[in-house]
Amino acid sequence: MSRPSNEQRYFDALKRIATAYDSPARIAARAEQRYGLTPVEALEMAYDNIQSEARAAVHGKRRPKQ
Repeated sequence: MSRPSNEQRYFDALKRIATAYDSPARIAARAEQRYGLTPVEALEMAYDNIQSEARAAVHGKRRPKQ
């Protein structure tokens, strides 16, 4: 099986970030019930997850030439 192109990896990461994560308001509202965290802790963790997802998509890739 071939590896996905850089463009496909970027698209997949952006698609997950755009659709897989709840809105900040929803995360805060459900934080204690769903995760056992304060709203601030849940938002911080979601932010860290989004950063990690983006970082993984560009890891080892060079910036395209203009």
